Amino acid sequence: MVKKAGIIQARYGSTRFPHKVLERVDGKPLLQLQWERLQRAKTLDTIILATTGSPIDDPIFEIAEKLKMPVFRGSERDVLDRYYRAAKHFGIDVVARITSDCPLLDPAVVDQVMDVYLRDPSRFDFVANNTPPSATFPDGMDVEVFSMSLLERAWREAVKPSEREHVTFFFWKQPERFKLHRVDAPEDWSHYRLTVDYPEDLEVIRRLVDHFHTTNKFGSLPEIIAYLRDPAARLPKSTHVFGEGWQPSLQQDALADTVQTVKAPALKLQKTEAAWKRALTLIPTGAQTFSKTPNQFVAGVAPKMVARGRGSRVWDLDGNEYLDYTLSLGPTLLGHSHPEVNRAAARCADETFNCPPLPHVLESDLAETLRRLIPSAEMVKYGKNGSDVTTAAVRVARAYTGRDHVAFCGYHGWHDWHIGATSRKKGVPEAVQRLTHRFQYNKIETLKKILSDHPGQVAAVILEPVGHTPPENQFLEKVKHLTQEHGAVLIFDEIITGFRIDLGGAQTFFGVTPDLSTFGKAMANGYPISVLCGRKDLMEQLEEVFFSFTFGGELPTIAAALKTIEILERDKVLPYIAQQGTRLRDGFNQAAKGLSIPFARCVGMDFWPEIMFDAAGGFSSLELLTLFQQEIVRRGILTRAPLFVSAAHSPCDITVTLRIFRDALAVVKLAVQNGSVKAWTEGDLIHPVIRNESSPDPAPNVIQQLHPS
Repeated sequence: MVKKAGIIQARYGSTRFPHKVLERVDGKPLLQLQWERLQRAKTLDTIILATTGSPIDDPIFEIAEKLKMPVFRGSERDVLDRYYRAAKHFGIDVVARITSDCPLLDPAVVDQVMDVYLRDPSRFDFVANNTPPSATFPDGMDVEVFSMSLLERAWREAVKPSEREHVTFFFWKQPERFKLHRVDAPEDWSHYRLTVDYPEDLEVIRRLVDHFHTTNKFGSLPEIIAYLRDPAARLPKSTHVFGEGWQPSLQQDALADTVQTVKAPALKLQKTEAAWKRALTLIPTGAQTFSKTPNQFVAGVAPKMVARGRGSRVWDLDGNEYLDYTLSLGPTLLGHSHPEVNRAAARCADETFNCPPLPHVLESDLAETLRRLIPSAEMVKYGKNGSDVTTAAVRVARAYTGRDHVAFCGYHGWHDWHIGATSRKKGVPEAVQRLTHRFQYNKIETLKKILSDHPGQVAAVILEPVGHTPPENQFLEKVKHLTQEHGAVLIFDEIITGFRIDLGGAQTFFGVTPDLSTFGKAMANGYPISVLCGRKDLMEQLEEVFFSFTFGGELPTIAAALKTIEILERDKVLPYIAQQGTRLRDGFNQAAKGLSIPFARCVGMDFWPEIMFDAAGGFSSLELLTLFQQEIVRRGILTRAPLFVSAAHSPCDITVTLRIFRDALAVVKLAVQNGSVKAWTEGDLIHPVIRNESSPDPAPNVIQQLHPS
């Protein structure tokens, strides 16, 4: 059965008339007035509100909840994306687009336009009553009807700012591509204005509603026209014309392909800063994770806290919207607040358990799935954080070999055995520090030296199998050979690579199977779970080795992991992420080349590219990276040097991101030429979480926590 919906787009922050949808007429908000009138439309199965995820629009959401009106919250900037995702979320086949500035829209007009479309959907792609230049219905009686498949086509192909802000521009600006049809009024009523774009428009609506309330009439379009024609009505005249609100976005179209070298304006962050000051009085560093503290971004410029996330976007407490490439340090592979994953977790909590008193079958279901996907996974044990399972892996290796020393490459968590070998070793006994030894990625001789300096003493060799630099000269194969030769246990830390480079991790991608593996992050789309898996004889050490905690079998997260993996397999997510990662990397490099900037580049594999700057013009690479990040965050991109791409990042998101990268690079170039990098940087320099003391330039260590050194 074809599902038909009227989707109302509404937001608080209208440029011409802010908070208009909350203005009251006849004792109720305009949005409620419109919704109540549309209940009479016979051709609509449901009426949906598509508003933004910004906290500023919470009052609109609350009105919809009170009315029991289905709501979708999405992007404020990319209205087309919000509209498409709303229709997809509710499984809509045919859409009637309605805007909240048409509070008196006659449901009979909705039915009239919808009937024309439904009579023969193959005849027309798009049916509307407001298509310029010669529409005959009053402004404020606007209805546009089209299929979900056509909406998806626009969502995939539209790239101009005007096409993303105005949902149907993509259709009616291309009559040569689409079969368009305009429904006309019985007479030319286009000179009447029934929309609410300005405060003076609201007075007209109030007068009309009062009149029909007094005369006990519904206020159909013919009744409205009759009253407007009555000389005694004396309604105020408007000087505004149809379509004048389109001009700003049309101007943005002209600017989109032009490099902008002007610094971006500062963000308004008053509410966010106030919340941060409160957090500092309650939480050491203000955050639960070092990598989320302000010194990882540009303190004083970037937001220090966020309020909400949806798909590829997050919002701060002041309502600023950002395309997010941090993805919470990688876990939200499908995008923030994925509805299917959230429903699976909620259903498990509601109908099964949060934390069962005994083992549950879901634990085995997930273990069986992991064994099917991961070459090394003969048996499986769950943790919550990556640190849980990397530490468990090392403990198992020590128990199995009877040895104490560990060779490592990359970041493996906060526990003593690893962090004691880094610059964050405060509080770790020296005796523990002496047992862990760092080797360098792609430099096999550094591992050989550790093994030869500690013969028969190395229990485990643990490494992230790949970061931003791919293995060279059969590096992984050589590491495996050395561990076998010296009797050490080989552990792949796939907390980041697992379910991102391949469903079976880097070990599947590169064809090298370790003895033990650790997974986490992306496997549950942000729900807290990690996995230790490996050879049966090694995993059986856990019958004696103590690795046990209350929430290891917490079920909603396990249900979320099962649903996430199901979606990854079903929707072929990883090839899409690799494709968009390639676009980001190559697009950044093309922009740098086009601007003749030799000191900036994007490197790494397609699943996880990284932005890098070299020192230039007397400025350090860290100073250049800081200015670049200042400019992109002010333009609506939240990221660190590494770029995590999710399934929710649309092709247009990548296009917009590359435009912002281009303009930010142009600002950095100009600042280098003028010697103005420090003067133009308004926030604090970015600082590495873990510094590599052997490096003369701290910039490569900004993301030291996240990938092999």
